[in-house]
Amino acid sequence: MCLVGCSGPPSGGGGAGTPASVAYVWGSNAGNGAPQTILKYTAGSAERNDPVSTLQLPSQYTGLGLTTDSSNQIYVGVTNAASDSQVLVYADGANGTAVPTRVIDVVSAPQCLFVDVAGKLYVGSSVGALQNIVVSVYAPDATGQAVPLRTVQSPTNEFLVDIVADPSGTIYVAGAARYDPGNIPYGFIDVYSPDAAGSAEPVRSISFPVFINGVAVNGNGNVFVSVESSLSTGVSQATSVAVEEFAPDANGYATPTRVINLPEQAVPAGESGSTGAGGGPVRFDGAGNIFTPEITGMEGSFNYVLYKIAPATSNPVPVAQIVPENGYDFIFALN
Repeated sequence: MCLVGCSGPPSGGGGAGTPASVAYVWGSNAGNGAPQTILKYTAGSAERNDPVSTLQLPSQYTGLGLTTDSSNQIYVGVTNAASDSQVLVYADGANGTAVPTRVIDVVSAPQCLFVDVAGKLYVGSSVGALQNIVVSVYAPDATGQAVPLRTVQSPTNEFLVDIVADPSGTIYVAGAARYDPGNIPYGFIDVYSPDAAGSAEPVRSISFPVFINGVAVNGNGNVFVSVESSLSTGVSQATSVAVEEFAPDANGYATPTRVINLPEQAVPAGESGSTGAGGGPVRFDGAGNIFTPEITGMEGSFNYVLYKIAPATSNPVPVAQIVPENGYDFIFALN
């Protein structure tokens, strides 16, 4: 389950009509487990392959959200060495210790990032003692101490999981309720109007009795959600991940119009305390292909497989698999 940082157009990266050729995935630093290196993989081979290049954050930076735009720029949410929250923007093809072309100073930790078709940047954060969800929208040319065009805040005590927006500026916020032993967690997607600002109420909310890991919206307004079949218990178990599709007007505990099940992966041998399978964001490339990951295992041995689902099909095809020594995070972005 992704509760750390999240990724984004169409709701993934690359120009309209263009299939994704690469995927960017966080690698975890072996010393402290914090994401500090972005691994670039070709999105076409199912073999266990090495990254074709890496992009290294500056020393003592920690990575959070990750996304790309239609020009293939890479947006990286970070906290820097002084614990300030920023979004670093890198040119297409940046690698090694490349310097960002822009740095945007943001108010709160940029856990989730999304760039819409107009180039506006959406930054999702959890803020305050109650960790309320806040989404700030920035102009396409924002830099430095930029002032958001608008900010939407959820008044409730919730986990932020993912954010996306459609071409009209409607914002979709995926989250999960905070919980105690007497309160089973659940997932939700709150939908905010294009002019929502401040402590606005969502115009509708889709509810789930299980964890969700990400949300995407296609050109027809259909909503795609990565879901997990059962809750984490802290012991090894088989758990499945699926992508559920909903109608544009879905509300409440809606019935999906389509369910795409990912292949169930075995929990890696010797993984004590594994939580079985976990999912991540769901994203589209410019050609309408759906991408979503499935991960099994925590620490040591694990499997991370990125799947592609062609338009109008329900057949997940593995396109990249990450070798364990590179570490991993659930978050990815496409170009």
